[in-house]
Amino acid sequence: SVTGQVLKGKVSDKSNGETLIGVNIFNQDNVGVSSDLDGAYNLKLPPGEQTITFKFIGYQQIQKSFVLIDGETIEFNAKLSVESTTLDLVVVSGSQFEKKVSEEMVSVDVIKEYLIENTASPDLKDAVSKVPGVTILDGQASIRGGGGYSYGVGSRVQLVIDDIPLLTGDLQDIQWSAIPMETVQQIEVVKGSSSMLYGSGAMNGVIHVRTGWAKEKPETSFRIYQGIYSNPSLEEARWWDKSTSPIFTGVFFSHRQKVKNVDVVVGAHGSSDYTYLEKGSRQAFRVNFKTRVTNRKVIGLSYGLNGVVQYQQSGRFVLWADNESGAYKPLEGTASSDKYMFINVDPWIQYSGEKTGLHTLKARYYRVERRNNNWEDPSASNVMFMDYRFQNEFKYKFRVTAGVQYQYIWSASSLYPQAGTIVTHNPSVYAQVEKRFIDRISVLFGIRNEWNNVVTLRNETSLPVFRAGANFKVADKTSIRASYGQSFRFSSVGEKYIDASLGPVRILPNEELRSEKGWSAELALKQGFRVSGWNAYFDFALFWMEFNDMVEYSLGAYDTENETGVLGFKPFNLSKARIAGVEFGLTGDGNVGPIPVRAFIGYTFNYPADLQTDTAQRNVGTYLENFFQSITDTDELNEKESILKYRITHNFKADVELDFWKFTVGYAVEYNSYMSRIDAPFQALLPGFAEYRELHKAGVWRMDARLLFNISKRSSAGLIVKNFLNEFYSVRPGVMEAPRSFTLQYTLKI
Repeated sequence: SVTGQVLKGKVSDKSNGETLIGVNIFNQDNVGVSSDLDGAYNLKLPPGEQTITFKFIGYQQIQKSFVLIDGETIEFNAKLSVESTTLDLVVVSGSQFEKKVSEEMVSVDVIKEYLIENTASPDLKDAVSKVPGVTILDGQASIRGGGGYSYGVGSRVQLVIDDIPLLTGDLQDIQWSAIPMETVQQIEVVKGSSSMLYGSGAMNGVIHVRTGWAKEKPETSFRIYQGIYSNPSLEEARWWDKSTSPIFTGVFFSHRQKVKNVDVVVGAHGSSDYTYLEKGSRQAFRVNFKTRVTNRKVIGLSYGLNGVVQYQQSGRFVLWADNESGAYKPLEGTASSDKYMFINVDPWIQYSGEKTGLHTLKARYYRVERRNNNWEDPSASNVMFMDYRFQNEFKYKFRVTAGVQYQYIWSASSLYPQAGTIVTHNPSVYAQVEKRFIDRISVLFGIRNEWNNVVTLRNETSLPVFRAGANFKVADKTSIRASYGQSFRFSSVGEKYIDASLGPVRILPNEELRSEKGWSAELALKQGFRVSGWNAYFDFALFWMEFNDMVEYSLGAYDTENETGVLGFKPFNLSKARIAGVEFGLTGDGNVGPIPVRAFIGYTFNYPADLQTDTAQRNVGTYLENFFQSITDTDELNEKESILKYRITHNFKADVELDFWKFTVGYAVEYNSYMSRIDAPFQALLPGFAEYRELHKAGVWRMDARLLFNISKRSSAGLIVKNFLNEFYSVRPGVMEAPRSFTLQYTLKI
């Protein structure tokens, strides 16, 4: 036992020394405090014998006995051990505050740091594509079939970086390559409607990138890779000489350090990819920083400034010349090269008080500038975003989150009407309440209202959207969750006003587009288990999504003001669409015998019904008949045009990694089923496209392999082989995926 009247000290992670914020420290009478932004605590207690508990989500709880004598101060530094890296994963995206993933009310998949580093992921798109149920076509993310092919314009999945959205202002798309992967700590993918918390872009889900902070000791990380594309399995598709195979290279750097009361994180990235797609090469350079100042005079006050700047040159590959010798060559007139400049600057301030709760004010300025290869024909979008958020836990375990957001967008381009500037305002308010009962049942209710004002063009007012959810802890490692969330999405400036030429095809605008509305519901079971030293959880989910006025692009011949019969992609509102399905997932890590094993496995099936073309499916009984028929046969449904276009209904992904002595061995498998329905004009437009589809109705399997040698605890070298079997395949119509590639990678952490 230790004597003293005041107990103080710091709380840290036992494995890496990182200070832990928000740890609950209390005695047997529930008198206590929480650790601050430095992990420090100061607990005043009456004299006598006390049992002090240190409790934090995701860590093993510890208790220690003290005999307190009046007049003394004792310092005790607590070191907490991680409870389980799988069963007790901590996420924030589903509810905007930290909780165990087993306590969430929606499906949240977590991409851990090892899946990014060990697989040589060059950008966020490559990392997110590892998540079951997520497909990415031309930069357009789709979760559980919620999106099709729209050339990356108007995302239904919101990208969030450290709590703040990062969709471009004009196209409302995700710029995957501009995300600072060198400082990423964890990526969380929320499946299903998240409009109540994250607004218009979150109709189909959220990708939340959480970057890391400095630890007690300075840390520098360095990762460099060099790769080469091999010859494709179809020899005539190779356009390069055998001695000059396309190569790619890249380097990631980051440094994190605490300097007294200031946290500093800096990073940089450079890459060059002379890709297998002719005229599709890309070069980029990025720098980024994060700062956090903990105010010494005002306890609980912190503030900082974050930022990213990136320059990028990208070749644009739209459609192949044909499906064999021209598979990696662009259709005449469709190739182009663009130059980009990405800038975002994020000031923030936060105050946390024991009685006043947590108050956060975050802002972001995000600019994307595009020019052609000659630095001509500029277009730029600018976003000013502000979010004030309040959080607190009140008596009887009521947790409240409420906030006000405002987004101001101004975009200019020669592709707009009269080559002018379009200004958009988006104010919104939101609030949610979560109540916990008997430490087993949690219920949540939330509401949001958002307005959209396109100045001088059109005003739109959203109806309030609601969210409700529940999580019931049936047993120690068993939980059942249910959720319902309404959703909406305002059409982007690009969908309504941009008229662009892509060689023989145009991207046509539709100023009459209406906002999308809908809802999604989920019923799911999460079962944790432990086999010897291996911890895992199995997740089973049933989901159902309804959409009204869903925006879908259609390829056809259209009349414009000056021309007739123009071949192009044009967006239209579908009166109604419905997508339902089932998802299985298994995530685990730990030791199987003496061997450490990590697994990330999942399968998703969805049936995406077009209720406008096939109105009979509006009857739930008819829809369910088609649902079960589509599991094994979609030909008849496709002939009746019962299915939404550009959807992949079966998606399986698995990544398993094992450690042997100083070696790490990993293998990844992915299956995408045949895309049953596409625009019919594709058959005539693309040479060889009909023949390719006829030969690939069974879908496509792809496999990756990796072998890493752990030189020391701080450094490793590895060989990563992607498309191990050298499959010659396409996921998005008109673009072949990469042939087999070999990557050498070296990682150093000091």
